Amino acid sequence: MPTPLFTYLHGRIPIRCHEHVAILYRGRAEAFSVASFLAEGLKCNDLCVYLAPDDYQAEMLNRLRSLPLEVDRHTRDGTFRLHHGLDTYQSLQEWTKAIFTDAERAGAPSLRWLEEGLWPAPLAFPMPQFFEFHALLNYQVKHYPSVALCQYDLEQIATHHLFAAIAVHRHLLVEGALVRDNPFYIPAEKFLPLSPAERERDLLQLFRDVKFDVSKLLATLSGYGQLQQPSSKSPDY
Repeated sequence: MPTPLFTYLHGRIPIRCHEHVAILYRGRAEAFSVASFLAEGLKCNDLCVYLAPDDYQAEMLNRLRSLPLEVDRHTRDGTFRLHHGLDTYQSLQEWTKAIFTDAERAGAPSLRWLEEGLWPAPLAFPMPQFFEFHALLNYQVKHYPSVALCQYDLEQIATHHLFAAIAVHRHLLVEGALVRDNPFYIPAEKFLPLSPAERERDLLQLFRDVKFDVSKLLATLSGYGQLQQPSSKSPDY
């Protein structure tokens, strides 16, 4: 049976429980277009996480404070957690495990994870380990009612990192189209045992069909998404 509906992004894009979605967008302003995902969660007393650079956190807080929400109360009581990232793979894993454990102990209805993919650069976090972390996040969201949204700015991400981001997310949101089953997805059990060199080799092979043309790649993915049937709409928050 399909997993239950969790929410609608932008009031129209259905996201199911336990999904880990990569959102590919262009330009900083679009990074805050899913603020309603967090706003809805705070209204429902979900545990909400926003992992992003400090300046993105400040702007997200401004957006949320413009809504009828007790944002500061949620940050004080720990139901809304902001972090600018960690500098080692082990600390990131431990922090993430603690987030999911805290949600379970508190009996939070759900856990909502929103991440801005720009955070590793200021901390010099190794990108191969960043993508290993995201491969494993596919497993973590299965263990608790949750959704993880991971955003990547197409104007800032390096092409080879974009390929890796696409490869480790089963679900994608590309140019407003939801790709439920990403044809370029590499399951964690295949991705993790590979060395960085082997991953690079496999990704090169994987994207040979689009001749490493990002525009062609995005158009191909968007085409997959457009094949989905339209769904009922839900109001924005």
